[in-house]
Amino acid sequence: MHRFLIAACLIGACASPRQPESGDSARVAFARTVDSLLLDTEQHEIRAVLMVKVPNTVIGDESPLIDQPFRHDAEPGPHTLNGTLYAEIGALRRLLGDGLPVEIREDRVFVGRNPEVIVFGHRHGDAMFVPVKLFARQYGAYVDIGCTLANCGFIWTRPMIEHMKHMGMTGGSGMLEGHAEGIVSGVNVRRLPTG
Repeated sequence: MHRFLIAACLIGACASPRQPESGDSARVAFARTVDSLLLDTEQHEIRAVLMVKVPNTVIGDESPLIDQPFRHDAEPGPHTLNGTLYAEIGALRRLLGDGLPVEIREDRVFVGRNPEVIVFGHRHGDAMFVPVKLFARQYGAYVDIGCTLANCGFIWTRPMIEHMKHMGMTGGSGMLEGHAEGIVSGVNVRRLPTG
């Protein structure tokens, strides 16, 4: 058995991780990007961007929606931790409304009624940060998480989803993904427009 392990190590199974080659500019650029997004925290949190879908008021523009920056005052701002996008609970409630009861106990956030759900968050100072996708879902909102590091989020509030349904625009990727997640109802995927 020991001979097998020694042979495997000699062949390369125990080799150290591959070092970037000097000409590997894509790898170096990616490492610099990640480094520039790391927040100065004890955990490896990555700076994120949150946008909100709003109606496009530009007449003649083909897109019915545009992305508006999400107002978020609490530091360190929206961020990703372990692949989950977080934002401060107060900022999310300003956007989503106060229509649901919310109770915070340490790192636990209890949201809604019948059924009440629990969402685990974390603090930065006095500010409670919660997973954007899970928290927004309780308000009937869809959140599209994207970018290579899962540090981009696009929030479709319940009124925006209803607006798109009212306009008959259910074939866009955000609406279809929201439908696949069970947030958007009334979409017949067999009768989508083509072209």
